Amino acid sequence: MKVIVTGGDSGLGFHIAKELRNRGYEIIIVARNEEKLKRAAKELDANWYAIDLAKNYMEAGEIIKNERPKILVNDAGFGAYGRMEEQDWEKLENMLNLNILALTYLTYIGLKIMENGYILNVSSVAACRAQKKLSVYAATKAYVEQFSKSLNREGRKTKISYLLLGPTKTNFFKNANMPTKGLERIMLNPEKVAKYAVDKMLKGKERIVPGVIYKLYCLGK
Repeated sequence: MKVIVTGGDSGLGFHIAKELRNRGYEIIIVARNEEKLKRAAKELDANWYAIDLAKNYMEAGEIIKNERPKILVNDAGFGAYGRMEEQDWEKLENMLNLNILALTYLTYIGLKIMENGYILNVSSVAACRAQKKLSVYAATKAYVEQFSKSLNREGRKTKISYLLLGPTKTNFFKNANMPTKGLERIMLNPEKVAKYAVDKMLKGKERIVPGVIYKLYCLGK
């Protein structure tokens, strides 16, 4: 059975792909950086497609149509730290395109062709509360949560899960130009998160929150 993981060349996406490969799935990873994709694909024994999902997400939709996966993991996304008006608009636009439009379109295509599968949409604990200097990112992740929950209310065999991810030891903070002071001690291990998320997804769990501290953080939200 096939799995498509966007953002599967690095970070949490890579570890989710690895976890699923270890469970016997055939892995397909999609991301922008061809060199990173090649390295990750070699380690994962995976097929890969180099696509800039912020601009060409409809191409990835064609891959879903052709490959017909059992599992779709929408992990690709990024954040940008700072006051909104001081940030580059093109970067913010790319974030909106990747975190919202690409994820929405790929879910749309997935639901059209997946009769009894699983979709995992990666959100963030940033969706649970207002986030200083992460306004656009937090809003995109709140969208992912509400989008996923709303789809499940429509009733279908394909199960849709969303992952409320807390700070994790990946390159997210470096890429977002975000300080990590005070977060180091409570950062999650991406391998453990991947295993936890896959376990819960395959059990049909809708809301997945790794780590007790982040369960409490999002409690009642």
